[in-house]
Amino acid sequence: MTTEPQENQVDEQFPPQPTAKKSSFTRFIAKLAFTVLCYVAFYGIYLDGQIRSKMDGQIWQLPAEVYSRIDSIRLSDGKSAEQIKQILLENGYRQTTMIAAPGDFKIEDDTIVLLRGAFPFPDQAEAQRVFRLRFNENKLSVIEDLINVKAIEEFRLAPKLIAMLQSEKEERLAISLQNYPRLLIDALLLTEDRRFYEHDGISPIGILRALIANIQAGHRVQGGSTLTQQLVKNLFLTNERSFTRKINEALMALILDWRYDKNRILETYLNEIYLGQNGDTQIHGFELASHFYFGRSIREINLDQIALLVGMVKGPSLYNPWRNPNNALERRNVVLRLLLEHKVIGDELYEMLSKRPLGVQDRGRISRKYPAFLQTLQAELRRELGENGANMLSGARIFSTLDTKQQDYAERAVINAVTELQLKHKNPHLESAMVIADYENGEIKAVVGGLQTDYAGFNRALSARRQIGSLVKPSVYLTALSYPEQFRLNTPIQNQPITINVKGSPPWQPRNYDRKYSGSVMLMDALARSLNIPTVNIGMKVGLSKVIEAQKAMGWDKVTIPKVPSMLLGAYSISPYEVTKLYQTIANEGRSIPLSTINSITNQQGQMIYQRPQEAEQVVPEEAAFQTLFAMQQVVERGTARSLQNDFAHLRLAGKTGTTNDARDTWYVGIDGQHVVTVWLGRDDNGETKLTGASGALQVYQNYLHRTTPSVLKYRKPSAIKWIGINAYGSWDCSSSRTIPVWANKDQAFCTPVVQTPKPAAQPTETRKESVWDILKPAAPTAAPVEEARPAE
Repeated sequence: MTTEPQENQVDEQFPPQPTAKKSSFTRFIAKLAFTVLCYVAFYGIYLDGQIRSKMDGQIWQLPAEVYSRIDSIRLSDGKSAEQIKQILLENGYRQTTMIAAPGDFKIEDDTIVLLRGAFPFPDQAEAQRVFRLRFNENKLSVIEDLINVKAIEEFRLAPKLIAMLQSEKEERLAISLQNYPRLLIDALLLTEDRRFYEHDGISPIGILRALIANIQAGHRVQGGSTLTQQLVKNLFLTNERSFTRKINEALMALILDWRYDKNRILETYLNEIYLGQNGDTQIHGFELASHFYFGRSIREINLDQIALLVGMVKGPSLYNPWRNPNNALERRNVVLRLLLEHKVIGDELYEMLSKRPLGVQDRGRISRKYPAFLQTLQAELRRELGENGANMLSGARIFSTLDTKQQDYAERAVINAVTELQLKHKNPHLESAMVIADYENGEIKAVVGGLQTDYAGFNRALSARRQIGSLVKPSVYLTALSYPEQFRLNTPIQNQPITINVKGSPPWQPRNYDRKYSGSVMLMDALARSLNIPTVNIGMKVGLSKVIEAQKAMGWDKVTIPKVPSMLLGAYSISPYEVTKLYQTIANEGRSIPLSTINSITNQQGQMIYQRPQEAEQVVPEEAAFQTLFAMQQVVERGTARSLQNDFAHLRLAGKTGTTNDARDTWYVGIDGQHVVTVWLGRDDNGETKLTGASGALQVYQNYLHRTTPSVLKYRKPSAIKWIGINAYGSWDCSSSRTIPVWANKDQAFCTPVVQTPKPAAQPTETRKESVWDILKPAAPTAAPVEEARPAE
């Protein structure tokens, strides 16, 4: 027997092992591939969800854009060519020899041609327009809309962007793709991603080209990232240099390119890309960067400036034009060279543009202008929209009441006048604040919070609560004049020392500023000369409750007013902003309207979400307000503010000075034909200024008047007011040329019979040159008008 059959049997029981191993390995690879594929699929779905949640929702918490007031050019105003030119320059327009971009204008013979860019005004968006203004005898006579080929009566200028109210630590201005210049897009794609419209989110050719360039240079000189990858890194990832981040970046770029069209990706990139730092605030997007570096919209800058911004994409810090101007200039010219090589521009234009300076503006101006006004605006937003109102403001446009021209005048007046007073009186600690408002509509035109007008620190106009002294007096006199059966402008008021007993306190003995007294004085003369004793006598006779009630109705409803006699002389504290409220009512014929820094707010889609109420309410009799305003004109004509008469007598201004104990605070409120202006001047440490309302705050107001163009104060006479003559003693005399406004009943007579008032006893007088007012004024108060009256301590 042989063993061969047994061997064959063993072979049949144990087949060859390599075949079994191969089958097992194949199954393992298939399972692994399936697992990886599932993982990649599920991870891709996860990444897709992340991308969609951001791209389909609100990508950014956008800041609210704040604009200055909207100016219009009207045919009916009949302005001169020079006046129109100044308006255009103040609104950021450029005078050129050739109109090439929105914001350009040129002057030829008797015409001005300008290109106004498209702008979403609060009521409706308006397209880009070309206007030609014709002048006849240096007066605007025709306005032509050259796009629609027709003559028009007026048109609006796009307002200036003055600030952005942002959340978190970044700023951004997002605009649509069609609003970006074509040259910007061409320059960006040539520089950063030439195959953007061809690849699928990542570019193998670009990666290979960058790899070769880096190997040849011996170090990293070129990146292979597409715009899509850069957008993914900015929106979803960090700057971490790791293999994992690069894989995520590539995967998300592929998904983003598959999910969204190229134009949507490009628009998001243009609004997202990081282009600099302003302190601890990041600058994102080309539109904001254009405002930050050049002070203009991306649609209004030149090609060389566009090239600088595109060049900065590679490294905003390395090519920062303020910190590294040489690097920035070199990089800008590299971008211009690319445009030349690809025949986007010609040799001549390249030579001209490459030799230009960088042309950037002062550093950081975009967020430092008008800080006091913006603080006031933000306080109003919180008051009107609530603390959670910020959620409504993402991407919103806030159309403010700011008049940049008036703001500039106010800032320069405060800086120059206060600096002069500091030097003259050797008091370097003097500070000041100013509020300018249109008293008819309540619009706040300017706010200055202190000498450092670009510093967003303590806003004295809004937050400094200081004793107001004699500024309170017009409200006391207006309250009295609301009772015509008791008080008129010529009513004699006692002007002798008095003592008032106050329960729980020592007797109060108010004094006149100059310690001089007389038997009596006419009511309007007491206000013109800011006498304390007559004011107290009037207030006590009317009643403190009625005075406080009137003050609250006129705008001091949020002010704590103590019900004690000293309140009649302003022995309590109010901010300049609050002071302006009351005087707005006086100037506006007794009609109160809320002061406001905001006209309207529209959301990102242009829909109105807030409109300022513009209804004025009659809160005190117009007849009383009319008489009070007349008496305040006497303050300027012959009282404590008479120094204004030298240059501004023709304007018939009204005003009131104010000084507090030990000259710690000086005040002035001035009223012309349009504006009420409140000025405070003092020291933050409440130290003595050695100044009065006339020698302190009034000087700031006077400096302001010399810069602006104030209008004549004209008021409408209420029907119940009659002009009645009085003699030198205040008695009725219809033959007199001196007349005062009197609140009279329909058939009330004043001059028949004529009542003769005996001449009062002579009072101590000062020797001085006789004036017209010495002849016309009552004989009783013969002392010269004093500089100011203040409350006793």
